[in-house]
Amino acid sequence: MVLGLISAGFLLSTVEQPLDTALSRTEPPISLRAAFVVEMTDGEAFREIRYDPRLAQDQWVVTVAEGQSRELDKAVQEWGNDDSPDGWLFADDLRASMGRLVEAEDTGLAWQIQFQHQISENDGPLDKWAANHLIGIAWLEPVNGYFLRIDYESYEPFSGPGGLQVDSYNHHYLIRQEPEYGFSYIWAFKVDMHGQFQGSPIDRAYRVQVTDVEFFFATPGEEARYQSQRLSQNTGDYPRLVSAN
Repeated sequence: MVLGLISAGFLLSTVEQPLDTALSRTEPPISLRAAFVVEMTDGEAFREIRYDPRLAQDQWVVTVAEGQSRELDKAVQEWGNDDSPDGWLFADDLRASMGRLVEAEDTGLAWQIQFQHQISENDGPLDKWAANHLIGIAWLEPVNGYFLRIDYESYEPFSGPGGLQVDSYNHHYLIRQEPEYGFSYIWAFKVDMHGQFQGSPIDRAYRVQVTDVEFFFATPGEEARYQSQRLSQNTGDYPRLVSAN
């Protein structure tokens, strides 16, 4: 028997360690905000955007625009029109998306967590439609309990509403750990989708990278409460109960 060929796969509950700790770190308190600078490109055009929720106006501003791309501008506008654009930096619905039980495999350097995307309250109509055709893979650092990367990939071509035909879809998130507060945030992602819409080809491919970010709480009292809860745990882990209610 060749031991190296034995599968290291196993089932894991999302409330078990170290997965529960990693998921908790993706769930920041609602009082946490972020000001950031982000770069977006599709290979044809480039946009740099500055966002700061503390400003009374012009919170979302394109500071650099090079090249022409209708699709890229559409992606920039969609992000900027969100009620809280800084919420895009957090994979806070990942626990709901994974469901109760996942398949895990110890690859040596990380655990590969595979799951079928479950519909959550944060999913829109398009997300709910696409979820049936995507497989999710999360890369988990098991010793300290945090995610390194989240991947969503289509496993077959599929059709959608209005004559949309998707040949392939890939969405990848890279995760970093915030050293002061101990949570995880998305610092880069890329989207690739190829298909057809009513007979016309669709090729969307863009890359996003956060180049500068500042996290802060809505009030000093909320920050003090968070830090107090975290200190009381004596672990450095992200506090589970941080609501002001």
